[in-house]
Amino acid sequence: MISKNDLEYIRADFSDIDKEYRNIEKEIWGLEELPIVKKYIELQAKKNALATKRKNLYGLMKYGEYENCNHLWGISMDEYGEYDYVCVKCGLNYKSLRLTNRGKEDSLSFDERVMASVLKGQSFVNDADINLVCDKDLAMALYKKIKEHHPDIDDKTAVKYLEIALEDIRNIEVSEKRKKNRAKRLGLRHDFNRWK
Repeated sequence: MISKNDLEYIRADFSDIDKEYRNIEKEIWGLEELPIVKKYIELQAKKNALATKRKNLYGLMKYGEYENCNHLWGISMDEYGEYDYVCVKCGLNYKSLRLTNRGKEDSLSFDERVMASVLKGQSFVNDADINLVCDKDLAMALYKKIKEHHPDIDDKTAVKYLEIALEDIRNIEVSEKRKKNRAKRLGLRHDFNRWK
């Protein structure tokens, strides 16, 4: 219980802080009348409106890309050792649907939520096109590099090239420096280390 004496100290502290708060509030209101601050507030409001539109259009764009992709499915293992199907062309990943089905929607990024909504409307993949398990980012980077060098390649041949590249990466020992250079050439993070 708060004593009457303590209550008086609390009231005095509140009064002092309240005065300071109101003075700062008045200063802010005065600043809002300055032309440069008005311009800042106006631009910030426009930026926020554009950010919302941009996010919505990005979601629609990704939904369309995922929905219209002629998927090339591989098997990826996440950092927790769980396997999922992932499209090496567009990145569509069943992990998002798995987490949604487990009630973990709050842990999904915006992209993953879009993926889950696309996957809910599609039939489940029963077989992978690529017969090797590998990291999603590595598989996508290799596929992208193959398409850069062979733009007219068909999916079946691309899969063969991808499987050969993965086998070479796993079977040919290289130095750490070489691995870092390989990651850089493939457009992977500089600290990428999921080669196996």
